[in-house]
Amino acid sequence: MHGHPTDRLVAGSIIGAIFTASLLLLLIWLDIPPEKKVGPAVRLAVPVVIAAVALFARPLLFKTIWRERRDPTLLEEDLNLLMIGRALGVVGGFFFGVTLATQLL
Repeated sequence: MHGHPTDRLVAGSIIGAIFTASLLLLLIWLDIPPEKKVGPAVRLAVPVVIAAVALFARPLLFKTIWRERRDPTLLEEDLNLLMIGRALGVVGGFFFGVTLATQLL
């Protein structure tokens, strides 16, 4: 019925990478934060922080506060691998997004 827990790792990393890379490209294209007012480190850190908050909010809530409200078939191991996959996806999406931004923009 449900897949292997490693499927959560792979799905989390793919979703994290795509979301982070697209958010990084979008914010650089929209010039948020403005290039004239902040340095390049802050300009690259803002999309990564936003992506991390958006990607980790729900799994962390299911792991802590909403423990009794989550699906009974969602195991602790699944949540752990999902969060590891999303962390790897954020890092990979950062590098992929920077590469795309230097080539496209």
